Amino acid sequence: MKNKMENIVNYKSNHKFLDIPYELREFMKNDTYSLLIKGKPGSGKTTLSLSILRSLKVKNNFFYISTRSSPKQLVEHYPWLQKFTKDTKDIDNEEVSPNLSSFEDARLDEPESLFERVTNQLMDVKNPMIIIDSWDSVASLMDREARLNNERVLQTWRERAQAKLIFTSEESVESSLESIVDGVLELNYQYMDEIRLRSLFLRKLRGIPIKRSLYFFSLKNRILRCFDSYDPREFKINKLEKIPEEKNYSKQILQTGYDDLDKYFGSALPHNGLVTVEKDNVLSNDIVLLFLNDLLYNFARKHYNLLLDSTIRDKLILEYKSNIHNYSKLFASLQLYGSHEIRMQGQLKQKDGFYKHISKTVAKLEGKGKTVCMVESNSLDSFISTYSDLEDYCKFIKKKFELSFLILNSNDNVEKYYSAADIQLKFILNCGTLFFKCSIPASALFGVHVVNSMPQIQLDHVL
Repeated sequence: MKNKMENIVNYKSNHKFLDIPYELREFMKNDTYSLLIKGKPGSGKTTLSLSILRSLKVKNNFFYISTRSSPKQLVEHYPWLQKFTKDTKDIDNEEVSPNLSSFEDARLDEPESLFERVTNQLMDVKNPMIIIDSWDSVASLMDREARLNNERVLQTWRERAQAKLIFTSEESVESSLESIVDGVLELNYQYMDEIRLRSLFLRKLRGIPIKRSLYFFSLKNRILRCFDSYDPREFKINKLEKIPEEKNYSKQILQTGYDDLDKYFGSALPHNGLVTVEKDNVLSNDIVLLFLNDLLYNFARKHYNLLLDSTIRDKLILEYKSNIHNYSKLFASLQLYGSHEIRMQGQLKQKDGFYKHISKTVAKLEGKGKTVCMVESNSLDSFISTYSDLEDYCKFIKKKFELSFLILNSNDNVEKYYSAADIQLKFILNCGTLFFKCSIPASALFGVHVVNSMPQIQLDHVL
């Protein structure tokens, strides 16, 4: 038991993005087991079954028995199966060797015929993995006594053959099969601001300590991927010795550099737009800093001019002293020097002084490419107190900048900025899982994890 828990911890430290949960992967290391995947229609049962094969790299000795779709339909619905399985070109061939991976069409099978298929595989093949999708279609044709007897027979044959048996079911109530199988997973989904948020609940995994019962997941690209727990220690900035350059920067489309986020927004970010960025109070400030660092990297390689609130630059340098050299290069390459920074102290606390300083700085950058601005709301609180002040600020920055980012970190009333935003973004924590939420222009949710490349934050659209 202790060794298995250590394996879970070690696996977690090396893999931040999960195809399947750690506990489930450990459970599937057993020589033989039976697993029931429950969930209402559309919850992702078939996708999880196929994703298990993909995640475990099972290419031999597996049999996928479908009572709902033909093998041809499965390949059409899940195109990645063509690369994953050697024999997809012969997938409808009834004479496929039992020693080769195969998908079986059991839509018209009676229970006796299906049991014959399964028992033949258990007797003829060594250590097979058999997936029955779905068990409901078979069980519905049997009375209660026959169903109980057949389920016990399958378990006995499975143990003798050292096989792995996976069932899917849409039954919402507890069934007789649940008490017999070794593991039970339950898939579900809920709606959060019109976004379908999918979840996987580990109801039981015999012999495996369940450290985390609930995982959120996405079916992006028709593959199930789970999102890991939020860990604030991950959000640190790596050194960048050299920033790659892109030619013809004036022709570059203004984008964030996050593929899924840019696809969601469309071809480009709004011209002269305002983007607000915030986080739940419980989350580390490093998350927003790492997000800004990714944006700086993306804009820098396209030679955009950057005007930074001095507090943002100070935080990036003070928090990550090892990157001072890198950031000094970055600012110099963008024609941004100390005297040109946006400073919110002294005379610039007054609105007129702020606008005058910005206008003077922007004038020096004219003809040198697009200019992006990043400011914290804390820096604006001293002169934006009324709705009229906010309107004046928005008109000014939309006139001066290609794009503006406003980091909402004021102690109170950050909501006053919502109405002015063209794009509204927020890092949120839901049941221990970190998400990136877009509320404007339309609701969308992205899973968040950190990678050892640029951008360091990877956003995966929750679908």
